[in-house]
Order: sequence, then C-alpha cells, then structure tokens
Amino acid sequence: MKSMTAFAEIVRPLEAGQLRLALRSVNAKSLDLSLRLPPALFPLEAGIRSQVREAAQRGKLDLTIEVQDEPSLEPRMNRALLRAVAKTWGEDAEWLNLPPLTAEAFFRLPGAFQSPASDLGERLEAPVREAVSTLLSLWNEGRTKEAERLRPFFEEGLARLKALRERLRAEAEAQAAELPGLYLQRLEQILEDARLGGHLPEERLLAEAGVLAERQDVREELTRLAAHLDDFSERLVKGRLEGKAVDVWCQEVLRELNTTGSKCKRIDMTRAVMEAKGVLDQIREQSANLE
Repeated sequence: MKSMTAFAEIVRPLEAGQLRLALRSVNAKSLDLSLRLPPALFPLEAGIRSQVREAAQRGKLDLTIEVQDEPSLEPRMNRALLRAVAKTWGEDAEWLNLPPLTAEAFFRLPGAFQSPASDLGERLEAPVREAVSTLLSLWNEGRTKEAERLRPFFEEGLARLKALRERLRAEAEAQAAELPGLYLQRLEQILEDARLGGHLPEERLLAEAGVLAERQDVREELTRLAAHLDDFSERLVKGRLEGKAVDVWCQEVLRELNTTGSKCKRIDMTRAVMEAKGVLDQIREQSANLE
C-alpha cells in the first residue's frame, strides 16, 4: 500500500562538487514524469526515465538532478561573438549614433555564454544511476509511510460501514416481516374501492402480497455488501489497497447501497443508506491517493 504523495532528496559528493537529487510526487491517473537536469547530463535522460518507470506505476513526478560546484560546468564567454560584435559596433557606432558597447549590453545577447564542452555525462553515468536508485528507494519508503498514516482512516470507515450494514440488516428483517401484511391491507382496500371485495380468495391475496413483499426484500443485497466489506478488510490487513482497485470496490458497494435504498420502506433504512454513502465517498476520496 503506497501513497502517491511523497518527497525525497539526497546529496552525493563527487571528486569535484556534488550531486543533488530531489523527487516529489502527487496523484495522477497515469505516470507523468517531469525531469530537470543540466544539459551535460542529457545523454543519461533515457536511462533515468527507465529507472523511474520500474519504480512507479502512476503519478505526477517531478525529478530534479543538479551538479553543483563542478568546475567543468562553468560557462565560457563566447569570445568569437564578442570580437565580432565589438568590431561591428565600432564600425557603425558613429553614423548610427550608438553609445559605447558595454558588458551589460553584450551579455544580454543570445549566445553570449557557451555551454561548456564536457564529458561530464560519461563520467557521472554510474554515480547518477546509483543516486537515482537510492532516491527512488527513499521515495518509495516515504510513500509507504504516508499510506500507513491513512490506515486508521480506512479502518474507521470500514468499521462504520459494517455497523451500518448491521443496522440495515435489522431493518430489513423488520421490513420483511411487516410488508406482507401491509400489502395485503393495501390490496384489500383497492378491491373494496373497486367494489370487488370478496371476489378473490384469501389465498390469492396472500400470494400477491407475498410476491410484492419479495420484490422489496434487500437481504440478498446486504449479503453481497457483507462480502464486499470482508474483501476490503482482507485487503487492508494484507496492505494490498490500490487506488484503482478500491475505486472499483466503491462502485460495487455503491451499487448494492443504491439497490437497497430503492427498496427502502422504513425511514431508518433510508437514513442508514445515506450515511453509508457518505462514508463510502470519504473512502473513495482518500483511496484516490493510493497507487
């Protein structure tokens, strides 16, 4: 059981300078990796992305890799460009009435600084891959810890749903006992109003009342609901709650609650169904943050 929200950061010393890696993630339906690294490490990008895909199934991930205090990364001034600009500036300054060329004006030009020519990517491939592996391990540990913080919430939600299911079961038993009599009275009243009282035998009326009551019986739905709750409990104990799986589970539970609600004839049943739907929405919302 892992959360999609986590943060990890490490610093690794180099022969000259140091590596700094930071990874943060939030919930997303698919894997969306944003990777920021210095141009000298661009050749390593494909390998880094492959490492991340092996450790994460989904989520919006922001991975930053910095090489700090590395002499070979110091930018170089574009001297050829400076000479060309200075020459052209000097030749045309008089007739264009240009002010003297300043360092500030030159440094604003695109290409005033050149990227350093460096074999840094080749030299740092092994340290970077090892650091990324360590970072992903720390990140996964953080996700596991964050998910464990949600465990009490899921346990409480499951306990509330089980208690509400027991309330519904008791109400369903009472409803099943009283509905045949209520429907029998209703049928007799309809026949009396239609001046057909006594035209149907008592056995036929009892049978019709029983059929109508059977259609409103929710005990089968409550049996399936109990099975769903047991399944959630087992997954929670084993730490196998996954966001997509819990979402499907919530759909199945909601289907049983909707069917039960449509057959309710007692106000306490309706209230219990509404409360259970509220608890289910809370579980669905929190589980969306699980991988």
